[in-house]
Amino acid sequence: MTKVKIDFTSKIIQGKDSETFKKKADGELIESAGNTRVFYLEDGKIPVKILIKEDNVIIRRGSDQNNYSQLHFIVGERKDCRYVAQGYQMDLKSTTEFIKFFPKNDGSRELQIEYNLYSGLYLIGNYAVTLIFT
Repeated sequence: MTKVKIDFTSKIIQGKDSETFKKKADGELIESAGNTRVFYLEDGKIPVKILIKEDNVIIRRGSDQNNYSQLHFIVGERKDCRYVAQGYQMDLKSTTEFIKFFPKNDGSRELQIEYNLYSGLYLIGNYAVTLIFT
């Protein structure tokens, strides 16, 4: 287990609107059997777990069965995702444009994911997420 600092950037495009969020957190990174797992607390209180495999990423945010999200990304595939808020479940689908996980020259690592999120046939938005682990 390695302690890491995490810089998180998320750009969301919904219709004509666009918004960018940036957050920082301390976390842990574990590598085993070709997989990378990252754990951190978003805003110091919401647990986030990320499983990174080759061209396959799962992000789970929250630990309470009544309030969590789980997103699954595989390049070129439509994957089931879920948001649960106050016990109400919304089933979604993701289509992933690309996933890149690579070491940078300064010794840090970067994860980039671009994806679209759908509710049924309705496009909720286009997302670009970047996480840098130092």
